[in-house]
Amino acid sequence: MIDTFRPSSLEEALEIRASRRAVPFAGGTDLMVKLRRGAGVLPGFEHPVLFLDRCAELAVLRDDGAALEIGAMVTLARLAADPLVPGPLAEVARSMAGPGIRSVATVGGNVCNASPAADLLPFLYSHNARVRLISRSTRRTLPVEEFVRGPGATEVGPDELLAALIVPGWSPTVSFWRKAGTRRANALTKVSLFACADTDGAVVHRARLALGAVAPTVVRLREVERMLEGAAVADLGAVARRALDACAAAVRPIDDQRSTADYRRTAACGLVEHFIARGLGGRRA
Repeated sequence: MIDTFRPSSLEEALEIRASRRAVPFAGGTDLMVKLRRGAGVLPGFEHPVLFLDRCAELAVLRDDGAALEIGAMVTLARLAADPLVPGPLAEVARSMAGPGIRSVATVGGNVCNASPAADLLPFLYSHNARVRLISRSTRRTLPVEEFVRGPGATEVGPDELLAALIVPGWSPTVSFWRKAGTRRANALTKVSLFACADTDGAVVHRARLALGAVAPTVVRLREVERMLEGAAVADLGAVARRALDACAAAVRPIDDQRSTADYRRTAACGLVEHFIARGLGGRRA
């Protein structure tokens, strides 16, 4: 049998987490798939299970003007519909899974699953988001890029919980989200790009690009960002050619059951080119 706990407060949850090394359980949409062992067999939990659905402190969603705080237990459905959530992030949430899954899947679960194809991560990387980790005795924050160590691996300590994501306030003039999959939604992503920039129509002033599913972790295309920042929109056709070379060099895709490395590299570069041409108004020279 598997011991289970369903605390009604965050303080109680942290006590159980520390004393029993209990496995945090949010929506379970990723966790149950990862630990399933076949029909009629209990999932492969090696430790007690800590259900977090009654911890209201983990379901906070607020904007103080400087940053948006998204509690780890905020569902994708709420992320897609709440007026506090910026439109580009809501668009990402709406593109994930189907309505039934979005109603229970959580922001914290998507991030802690640490899949290279996790759809929230490119947005979070491109906005320099941070995670807040808490235990009974400590509170710490660190960038999402440092939090995700590799496929399925994060910096969550054995006595810690992911409490919230902190997204700095920024409303880019251009935001661009595209992902390739077998369907528009309810399918694992083969490759994705979240890109955003500030531009006055003549010059690009700030740019961020993050690719998903092309390496063990999400890839920030910092070299491409440097090429774009300060570039005249009229010159973006020439910049795009160099940007595509930089993109191809930065990604390290693999062959798996969903796609091939060649497809992922080609698609990733195509998405970057599309962002520069359509999103920023650049034209091929």
